[in-house]
Amino acid sequence: MGLYSLIWALPVVFLIGVSVAVTEESGLKDRITDSLDGWMRNIGLNGRDLIPVLSGFGCNVVAVFQSRTCSSCTRKACVSMISFGSACSYQIGASLSIFGSGGRPWLFFPYMIVLVLVGAIHTRLWNKNHLEKSSPVYINRTYVQKPSWHSVSWRVRSVMKQFLVQAMPIFISICVVATLLEQIGVIAVVTHALTPILKIFNLPGDAAGGIIFSILRKDGLLVLNQNHGSFVSELSGGQLFVLVYLASTLTACLVTLRAVHKELGTTFAAQLTSRQLLTSVGSAFLIACFIRWIL
Repeated sequence: MGLYSLIWALPVVFLIGVSVAVTEESGLKDRITDSLDGWMRNIGLNGRDLIPVLSGFGCNVVAVFQSRTCSSCTRKACVSMISFGSACSYQIGASLSIFGSGGRPWLFFPYMIVLVLVGAIHTRLWNKNHLEKSSPVYINRTYVQKPSWHSVSWRVRSVMKQFLVQAMPIFISICVVATLLEQIGVIAVVTHALTPILKIFNLPGDAAGGIIFSILRKDGLLVLNQNHGSFVSELSGGQLFVLVYLASTLTACLVTLRAVHKELGTTFAAQLTSRQLLTSVGSAFLIACFIRWIL
């Protein structure tokens, strides 16, 4: 997990940072903000919130910091969408790996669609009154221009600094803590306690370890790839889908929650966690029931 932080996540965060910087410096961001404002309002956001949500697909922590550009009326709703529906680079890589080990890599595409759709519903459900105080973000259209290399590189350096200085040390610390919990037997005890609950979702008790580690870090799901993925290869397609969905949405990872706490306070961080837990468990149960019904 420590090596994975650099091998996979660092390039993805860099590429997302370049993409966002180019759209901002070229004027495309403002055009997109104006054009999609009406659509974003359907889920409790506005056009200005789109860039942080897209940045979340690189790193949720960086996206939470970028949500400072959102209006005061929609920032909390934007962070809710990032936490639930923006699959970070760790989450994308881990889910691709698990689906591949289970022999069903094609499940990644419906997984991403369901993730974004349920994330939009979740955001609208818990933040439906926030936009009543805000005004539409329709402003004078900006000119599209050729981005400056100096400006783009400055923005990218800022994003990479946030990731390396603020997020990476915590990721590594979580690796150490997770190892200690495993060695002293805490993970085994919690896994045994969660086994009856997982039966509600038609999942075996051995899946609990992946879910627990996913709470610590989104790529914690990779622990299920032990023994060459023998466990996930024995799951049905429906079980595999529900497992990955539940593990990745049950809560934001600890690093993201720390950033939310730092930016928006303890009360909102607690609300975010409890609301996401309810939405994740409820939607995972409905998905599991639907899969059992069609099969």
